[in-house]
This record gives sequence, C-alpha cells and structure tokens, in this order.
Amino acid sequence: MLSPTPLAPYAPKNVLLPPIGEHTLVRPHGTAGFSAQDGIDELCRSVRLLLHDLEQEGRTPMTVLDIAVRMGLSRGVVILVVAELLRRNLVRVSRQISAPSDPRTEVRDAWGDLSHCDPELRSAKVLVMGDPELSRTFIGSCSDVGPISHGEVIYVRNVGIPSSSPDAYSPPVTTRVSMGRIPLKGMSLHLLGGVDVDVDVFSTLWSTLVRDACAALVVTHADDLEEAAVALGFLEKHHVPALLVLHHGHETPDLEAVRTRLGLDEERTVLCDVRSRPAARAALGDVIDQRTLTVYDAHPIYPETGETA
Repeated sequence: MLSPTPLAPYAPKNVLLPPIGEHTLVRPHGTAGFSAQDGIDELCRSVRLLLHDLEQEGRTPMTVLDIAVRMGLSRGVVILVVAELLRRNLVRVSRQISAPSDPRTEVRDAWGDLSHCDPELRSAKVLVMGDPELSRTFIGSCSDVGPISHGEVIYVRNVGIPSSSPDAYSPPVTTRVSMGRIPLKGMSLHLLGGVDVDVDVFSTLWSTLVRDACAALVVTHADDLEEAAVALGFLEKHHVPALLVLHHGHETPDLEAVRTRLGLDEERTVLCDVRSRPAARAALGDVIDQRTLTVYDAHPIYPETGETA
C-alpha cells in the first residue's frame, strides 16, 4: 500500500508588506549568492550585497536613509528596492513603532516565515521641525552617533495646471534631511529633521516624512514663531503629538507670551538649551511620554540624587 504524499505546510498566500520609511532598519535574509537568472536587477542586487557585506563585518542593520546616503540614491528609490527585496524574501525589516503594539503582529514577527519583519528589530521616528540650524543642533545633542545628512530634491505641483502641461511642476528645490539615532533596549529611536525648505514646499516634503512618526518637536527662537505655527498646525492636522521647544541661551525668553501668541497649553511648550544633551533628551522624553513639562537648562539637577548632569 502506497503511503500518502505528505502535504506542504500551510502558509498564507499574501503577506502584506509592512510600512517602509527612512528610519526602517533593513537586514539581509537567506544566502548571499545570486544566479544570473534570478530576475533581480542590478540595483536590487547591489543593495542586497551591501547589506550582506556589512552584516559579515558585524555592522548594525542599516536604515533606508543610510542606504540612500551610502549609494547616492533618493529615499523613494531605496524604499522601492527594499520592497522588491522583501517580496523576494531576501531581506527583513524592522517593525515600525508608532502605535500601541498589536499581539497579532508580535506573533507574526516571532514566526519569521510568516512575516517580513525581523523579530529582533524595532524602530521608531520622532520628527524635529522648526528652525533648521536649531533642529540640527538638537538632533546632534540627542544622538549617540553622528547624524547623517541626505540631499533631497522636491518637485512641487502647481495647483490648477493640468499634469500634462510642461508647467505642471515648479523648478525642483534641493534641501537636506538630517537623521540621528539613539539605540535603546529592544528598539532604535531615530530623530529626523534639520530640513531647510521654503514654506511653499513645506507640505510636499513633510507629508512624506510624517508617516509613522510617533511624535514631533518644533524647535525655534522666541522671535521666530511664524514657521513654528505652520509646523504645529501641520502636526495637529496629522494627529502627531507635538511639543514646542523654545531655545534659550544667554537670555531666557518669555514663555508665557509665546504660549499666549500661539494659543498653546502649558504642557505643549518647554524652554530648552538645545546644545545640552541632558536638556534635549529631557524634552524628547517629554513629547514621547507626555510628562509634565518643566524648564530645562544646560545643567539640570536630578531630584533623586541632587547631582548635576
């Protein structure tokens, strides 16, 4: 009597791709070798081999923006490449932490063959908006590693002009996006900002960067609140928890006057010397966990010990 043919293990036919952003961590999966008939184009092959070589060297997984900087590509192109590598089961990515964890995703991640996400990788993104110089200083103060900087070309659609017209888009605008990283236990926290753009192209760029952001800080001077108001309105529209960080150096600005002018509650504003790591990280912690805010200077005193930072 012939034994029955064993059935193949059940596997879902369509596993949805996870969201992929500039802070997504990417790790190679499977063997490094490729066949000439594997159907992978040269760009996908190059990215996959880069990830494999760096892993062999013991490097930490790269983010999408890391890959873009390393290979001189745009964010969008790298996102498309990573998506194609995911479909071919050649990479794994981090789970984006932007909302409360769902047990179903945790189960899928733990059973690697049923998920595109690596169970050991978690990443989160906080936007740092406002004054470009202050934003970059804030990111540098918080980061454990030197921030990376990526050139970004923005095309703005002219309202009311048909897409087929040669005047449908304004001349491209080039700016730079900075990103820092804070490695945490079980997660990598990324700070994205330092963007120097005109108000006319504001929504075009930030509408892509805001995706999957768990919080945002708007860093500014007391005498430069117009762009801060635009940023706060944008974040409110996208339902992103936001904190106004008012920089103070040698002089302390009138925080109450700023709150009144912008119509902000006390818990949404803070004074902070953005050059100070303890002060900047305290402000970052406040926007993430919505603690009661206080005034931070360059050398805050920790109440538990009475010691200065």
